[in-house]
Amino acid sequence: MFNKINTVFFPNRDIIVRDASRLSENRQRFEQVQPFTLYLPDDSEWILPYEPLVSVSCENVIINRNVSKANFRGTVKERWAEGDVKINIQGTFVHDDPNTYPSFEVQRLREIVTQRRNIRIANDLLQNLGVNYIVVESYDFPFTSGENVQNYVIEAVSDDSYNLFIEVK
Repeated sequence: MFNKINTVFFPNRDIIVRDASRLSENRQRFEQVQPFTLYLPDDSEWILPYEPLVSVSCENVIINRNVSKANFRGTVKERWAEGDVKINIQGTFVHDDPNTYPSFEVQRLREIVTQRRNIRIANDLLQNLGVNYIVVESYDFPFTSGENVQNYVIEAVSDDSYNLFIEVK
């Protein structure tokens, strides 16, 4: 059985943040609208608590060519490639005890984001964009008011597997 939670607006007041923290620490499951799962090297998974906010930026890499002595304005555009998907993840860790810092969650997140490899993820928005692996470029733990609260920000890019070897016949 799932308890419903929407961390952005809390439209159904069935659960409060403190209760969600307690559910998470006791390994009880609660339903998130867009859960974000990080996979560890041993294939165990960690669902980020309180449904972090995920922002995505996509781009096409376009080469602009100037045509000398052209009778028209501008450049000739060539669609060269699709760029990496840029991902911003913002969330909060909250300890159930108002006087205790959420050090377990901070340490666990740091262990995951400092790996020297790509990280397998699961998130509906990103998977709809074809993103299953990310590489963390930076992470922050900004100042957060409250002894039992710590915000975090992760800046990442998509990572796809490529076969760089071409079979010669």
